[in-house]
Amino acid sequence: MALSRAKRFKIALAGSLAYGLCKLWFSTCRIRILQPDHHQKYLTGLPPAIGATWHRGAIFFCYFYGPLHPMVMFSQSEDGEYLARFAQKCGMIPVRGSSSRGGGQALRRMVQFLRQEKGHCSTVLDGPQGPRFKAKKGLLLLAKLTGAPLIPTMWSASRVITLESTWDKTIIPRPFSEIVVGYGQPYYIPRDCSDDQLDECRLEVEELLNNLMREVDRLCGYRTR
Repeated sequence: MALSRAKRFKIALAGSLAYGLCKLWFSTCRIRILQPDHHQKYLTGLPPAIGATWHRGAIFFCYFYGPLHPMVMFSQSEDGEYLARFAQKCGMIPVRGSSSRGGGQALRRMVQFLRQEKGHCSTVLDGPQGPRFKAKKGLLLLAKLTGAPLIPTMWSASRVITLESTWDKTIIPRPFSEIVVGYGQPYYIPRDCSDDQLDECRLEVEELLNNLMREVDRLCGYRTR
């Protein structure tokens, strides 16, 4: 995607402003991690892992996991450029691609990052444009090719802003709310699994993420839209 110099400046400025606002906004919130041992072992230690979540909570997770410097795939669209710049300001390592364009090259880069550089990756399994809460099989290939576990990860908050007009019903914690972060058990995908088996894995991961989402929403009193 070719962008003019003015557009690149606008996107870079927007990313910096969004990061500054989120840093101030989220610093007022209290964060409670339900499984701190999972957080420590699988997402801040070794071996490398793949954090898996839904797109609805991506804004807070960019801020929360940015200091761990995971690699994350963003689409090559203009919207993806805004998100990638914001995530980069948070500390993430963006790689560009999606199921419709550039996904193969981005996937190879993430495989290299996990295997050779021993870094962590994060994925929003229903991105970049849904359907909402439906896992994409292509993104599960990252776990299959590397042997790295998928770590279901989800958050909710005691008070939430829901952006009803967005396809994923994006959620943002309100200032001074309590944010609850939950993890599921590591999920491994065998390297020799067939396409049919991978589709079964997709459905299992989808169920794990939805169950975890319902659990953190229940603890926070948030009703999933």
